[in-house]
Amino acid sequence: MTNAIDTVIFDLDGTLADSQSAALGATIQALSHFDIKATEADLREVFGGGARKLLYHFLERDLGTDKADQLLEQAVNLRSSLQLDLNSEVVLLPGVKELLALLKDKKYRVALATMSSRAVAENVLSHHGIEGYFDSVLAIDDVTQGKPDPEILVKTVELLGGQVNQSVYVGDSSHDLEASVNLGMPFLLLDSGIYVRGEARQKLREQAEQNGFPIVGFDGLLTIVDSVRSYGT
Repeated sequence: MTNAIDTVIFDLDGTLADSQSAALGATIQALSHFDIKATEADLREVFGGGARKLLYHFLERDLGTDKADQLLEQAVNLRSSLQLDLNSEVVLLPGVKELLALLKDKKYRVALATMSSRAVAENVLSHHGIEGYFDSVLAIDDVTQGKPDPEILVKTVELLGGQVNQSVYVGDSSHDLEASVNLGMPFLLLDSGIYVRGEARQKLREQAEQNGFPIVGFDGLLTIVDSVRSYGT
């Protein structure tokens, strides 16, 4: 065995949790405060990389660059507040608790690296009683660059004292995959279909297959343990 995986890093939204009602709903409400209309379909086309990138896209589209720069922080704070109010609607994917417990039982280090705000991420983990499974939690607040920049993965590995080639990132989007590729970190695609759908979903699966990355379906979370174990063998 070479470079056996000892650290499993998870994305949150669409990977461990179905947060679309809260995340998309809060974004639509926040944008409407600035008289910007965006549908769920609009958001899905550019979703990923964090709230700042997402909100800026629509602020700039409708209000121009100068106004977008001026209003971005207000929009980000408003969305975060709205999402916290909606977090009770967030549900874990089937088997998440069992998966985390199994990974810890097998002595893997487990981390969360999400583009959600720290307040939102910690609220979700606490609400579902899974915060104790994570050795580290990093959020958009902890980095200057959002995914697909791999900064959050670099900081996670450094925080845990691990190695890039002995860590695997589990995510559900092209931003997650590209962040891993940009760093040279093993990746596992959780093909949940929550945020990534249609043609984009098929393209994402093809990207994973071309890179030789394992793909796990929505209802197969527990098989992640076997996929992680097979890396480096």
